[in-house]
Amino acid sequence: MNDTGEKQVKWQEIKSMADSRNTDPREIEISLLKEGSIPLHYVRNIKAISKEEQLQLLQTRVGVCGCGGLGLNIINHLARMGVGHITVWDPDIFSESNLNRQLWSNFSNLGESKVDVCLEEIAKINPAVTVTSIQSRWEDSAGDLFRQQNVIVDALDSIPARLDLADACAAAGVPLVHGAVGGWYGQLTVIMPGDRCLHDWYGKFVQQGIENVLGTLPFTAAVIASMQAAEAIKLLIGRESVLKDEFCLVDLLDLSLERIKKCNNDVT
Repeated sequence: MNDTGEKQVKWQEIKSMADSRNTDPREIEISLLKEGSIPLHYVRNIKAISKEEQLQLLQTRVGVCGCGGLGLNIINHLARMGVGHITVWDPDIFSESNLNRQLWSNFSNLGESKVDVCLEEIAKINPAVTVTSIQSRWEDSAGDLFRQQNVIVDALDSIPARLDLADACAAAGVPLVHGAVGGWYGQLTVIMPGDRCLHDWYGKFVQQGIENVLGTLPFTAAVIASMQAAEAIKLLIGRESVLKDEFCLVDLLDLSLERIKKCNNDVT
């Protein structure tokens, strides 16, 4: 019990209950939260979010396109928050150039599939979270799988892929959390169906993202990924997000943050 009388339930108890009832641990956590108890590994979430919002997260689905500097940090945050199902897409394997910024990459897993490593790591962090790992580009398995997601997160590294993703999310009626980094700089926004701001923002640029010009620093990726994860969580639990109407530009060299109004800010 905590000081307010709420029961806090350890993971081993949750796992034991799931095993005895032959069910998924997530279902046990859902039942506990409905009864007013709190799984201990979410206890520091509570107050910042309510028990009802924690319950809501366990019943949601998020798709993350890309398992690089942004994507792996995003997935880590979503799993620790207790998002019930995460689908991840990436065709790549870990390479030595990834080591400066990509979570879970190390010299011992070079050459291994990023989505497979992601699956293994999330199972250690939060076994109640279901991860669907797809070792291919998101374009190869969109369709119905996209429509099952409550939110899609853009962790890609090329402008054409980002614009195609925005179009696919619009067609599926799914909100998109966009983020991009380059050197000390990053940006993010929330794109609701019908919002064409990414096409306006990127204009006629059709090349790789700016990270190929400015490089990618580990802390820049971690900062923007954290902000993207926060925006995804807000969408999932129904909190307001100013980034539905704005772009956020982050400069870590002078520690500045600028918000720019979108032209099509009438989209809801």
